[in-house]
Amino acid sequence: MTTYALNDRGSLEIVTENFYDAEILRVFGSLPYGMVETFAGTATLVPEPDNPFDSQTISVRVDDNQVGHLAKDDAVRYWPAVTRVVASGYAATAPVIIKASLVDADGTPEVDASARVQLSPPDLLFPVNSPPQRSTVLPQGPSIKVLDEQDHAAYLHAILPKSGEARLFLTLEVNQVRTAHGEHVDIVEVLHERQVVGRFSTQLSEQFIPVIRHAFEHNLLTAAWGTIRGSAYEVSLTVQAARPEAIDAAWFEELPRVGDELVPEADDYEIPNAYVPTDAERGKNSRKWRKGMAASGHPVAPARSTGNTHTGSTSTAGSSAWAASDATWTRRSRATVWVLLAATVLLVLAAVLFLGREPLVSALALIVAAATGGMAAYLRSLFGPLKSPTTKVSTPGNTTSTSANTTSTPAEIPAERDDS
Repeated sequence: MTTYALNDRGSLEIVTENFYDAEILRVFGSLPYGMVETFAGTATLVPEPDNPFDSQTISVRVDDNQVGHLAKDDAVRYWPAVTRVVASGYAATAPVIIKASLVDADGTPEVDASARVQLSPPDLLFPVNSPPQRSTVLPQGPSIKVLDEQDHAAYLHAILPKSGEARLFLTLEVNQVRTAHGEHVDIVEVLHERQVVGRFSTQLSEQFIPVIRHAFEHNLLTAAWGTIRGSAYEVSLTVQAARPEAIDAAWFEELPRVGDELVPEADDYEIPNAYVPTDAERGKNSRKWRKGMAASGHPVAPARSTGNTHTGSTSTAGSSAWAASDATWTRRSRATVWVLLAATVLLVLAAVLFLGREPLVSALALIVAAATGGMAAYLRSLFGPLKSPTTKVSTPGNTTSTSANTTSTPAEIPAERDDS
């Protein structure tokens, strides 16, 4: 799908929490403990009218990884603009910066992340005009002050909206002017709808002229994002364009163009369903998270049973797997306790045998016996009685259990999102 870059002259925090740990980890590939890593790239804003939690959810995705979503209030504000882009056949994109690290949460690795999309307020997302036909648009960048715009104040005031600010497309063209010393130099003039509204400085013109001429050689004009601000008394104009040295080489090869205009503004737009559950919503977050952590070379704590057992044909295999894992772990622990107890008894007997002949050996044996006996007692307190554990047997129409409290539910309920 063709992308549509929204105006990025702003910053908006998105909701990440721990809900998107697995997806964020996939974006980074791996994360160190306690050290913050930064990802800077492009995100797609995807409206999800079929989202079961909120029909006005706007998810934030990097490639196929959902790294967050807009907070509820922000989603309501941006919903008309983003759905308009999607209804026009484009994917709404904006730059995103994610900062993340691994932290230890009670022995379990957890992603601590924050993220922001560079996004203008909703009323400044779209330009008030279209770029000229057969033009390529420069990547957005730092603001560049347009010079001599006051010489065109009457025209600029005529296009200045009542709000006092607007985004618009401007055209950059190379023209030759005569200086006060009688020299002829090339400068970059700034135009709006074929009307000159200012110019670049001589130094900046030298930087942008090769870029403009490169586009002209491919029969394209050079357009750029601009911002007009003012009041009844004054007006100013700036261009938001990346400096030539910061423009990626791919831009010179592709010379990207802005597509057709968006559909007219409306109260509502027809958009396709786009909801995709995250790993956490699928109920498989734990397994995939551990797999991802292992692939990253990080230690992973052993999985533990939640104590909840879902009966029925759809969950029997999963419950049996957990029960088998717990039974194996319990048998090993019980065997360890028995070995320690046997060692304790043997050490006590050795201490008695050497009591009269080797007092030092006898004392050492008693010390070690006390240590092994204490370890056996500690392990027994952790893993319960030494008798064989009872297992749960499920049969159609009859379910018996002598283990800990279990809960039977008809289906797994996905965790709710926190939009705070």
